[in-house]
Amino acid sequence: MAHNLKEYDKQQGVQVAWHKKTEVKELITLDDNYLRTFDIKPVRLQKNGQDSKWTILECTDAPELEIGQPYNPETFKPITNADFLELVRKCIGGTDHKIVSVGSVRNRGRIFLSVELVGMEKFKAAGRQFSAFLNFGNGHDKSSVLWVNTSNTCTVCDNTFTFNLVSVENKAESTGEAGDISMKQRHTKNVVLKLPAMADLVDKAIGVQGEFQIEFDKLGQVSIVKDDAKSLFAGFVGRKITKADVKKGLSTRAVNTVDRLVQLYDKGAGNSGETMADAFSAVTDYYSHFSSGGENVFRQVVSSEYGAGLVAKTEFWNMLGDSERFTATQERGVELLANTK
Repeated sequence: MAHNLKEYDKQQGVQVAWHKKTEVKELITLDDNYLRTFDIKPVRLQKNGQDSKWTILECTDAPELEIGQPYNPETFKPITNADFLELVRKCIGGTDHKIVSVGSVRNRGRIFLSVELVGMEKFKAAGRQFSAFLNFGNGHDKSSVLWVNTSNTCTVCDNTFTFNLVSVENKAESTGEAGDISMKQRHTKNVVLKLPAMADLVDKAIGVQGEFQIEFDKLGQVSIVKDDAKSLFAGFVGRKITKADVKKGLSTRAVNTVDRLVQLYDKGAGNSGETMADAFSAVTDYYSHFSSGGENVFRQVVSSEYGAGLVAKTEFWNMLGDSERFTATQERGVELLANTK
């Protein structure tokens, strides 16, 4: 059973999921949902009539159900359903939203909740489909960190929970998606104290994602022909070349990078070689998947999410929003290309 909806589990949703075990509800709220029907309760285990160092989780509505394996409360701090739902409330408070799925799997070992933010549930910008769901997940059985992400996969079962969890753990970035939220918090001793800060970060990220949708849509309305895009890429790739060295043109490696960017602008995923949105997508695609070269996927992910790739994507985005920098970058590109042999 890939869905892992077992005896004590339930998935509520606004429509029937693939496993056909959904309890369909027209309206799901943070105060009226399946996760409010029970909570976890830490129970200290006994040894020879004395408290041991081990604790087990039971359920308030089903004390016969033990979740996961015994744990040391000095190294693992459970997050109750109440705290989990309060985190969700703080993350989406003030936004127009619709809870579309909530539930547990693995006999309540994992809990989840998925939200559509109204206006972004079919998040399209410049003709591209972006992430539609804001997902929350937590592992009572130590099989998962507490996590939040945006993706096109709504959590309705153990399979979809794992898919989103792996995406968060690897900070995966899919082609065509940008500005995605990806956060996690391990069950350390002070985890509950860290939840408000996590909620604040998610709230700000939701705002950034909404702003990105608006700005990216604007880029889709701005035309740029291939020759101008090539000049822009050349100026950006050669942005660190000193003024004295501009007359030497681009290196062979830089020329190859520019050519690859032009290819992605023209025929990359979702691109048609017509607009500034195509140009920006080419840069995000290149620095997310190709910039580190070779077959070392780990090296590429580190670059894309933490290192030079992340810096480059941010710099390009900021340059597009600054008319003076944009003009200077394109003029530099024209000069560099003219001096390249």
